[in-house]
Amino acid sequence: MSNWKLIAKAGFALFISWFGAHPAQTQTSQAKYPLTQFDNYGCMAKGRVQDCSGKVMQQILADGRDAIPTLISQLTETTITKNEIADYWGGIRSGDVAFVLLTDLFTDTDLHTFGMPGVPDWSTVQKGCNLAAQACWNEYLRKHGRRSVRQAWQRAWTVHKSEIHWDAKARCFRVSKD
Repeated sequence: MSNWKLIAKAGFALFISWFGAHPAQTQTSQAKYPLTQFDNYGCMAKGRVQDCSGKVMQQILADGRDAIPTLISQLTETTITKNEIADYWGGIRSGDVAFVLLTDLFTDTDLHTFGMPGVPDWSTVQKGCNLAAQACWNEYLRKHGRRSVRQAWQRAWTVHKSEIHWDAKARCFRVSKD
């Protein structure tokens, strides 16, 4: 057999083995959630988004920890959403939905205890702001930008990803304190 045929067969075998070993990983790590379609109706004033049952939220919960980097990647998106994320929030961007999702996913059932260190949360966003939550969020973005929010979450994910686990009882992510 010529060297060219041997090289071609070996290359083809490597391609097939790589392709067969990676399809499931590609779907979760490469895909984006349709945040412009996020539906929170009937649950907007009741607390955290993970306590609701919308289709997009169910997919995020099913993906578990793997959803976090995808949501982080969507923090800088600016496509206007079809639905409001909360009562009286108009002109919502998909990156706003990603922020609410990430923040809620790391918030305990008391709605105050936030568990991801080093990232802006609602207390950070509303500090010194006496306006409604959306106005405070827009002011925070005007001062700091979407990119800084994404960078903070990316740094925190990089540092803490091996320590993050789902607390089924509290229905939120926690960072283990070893």
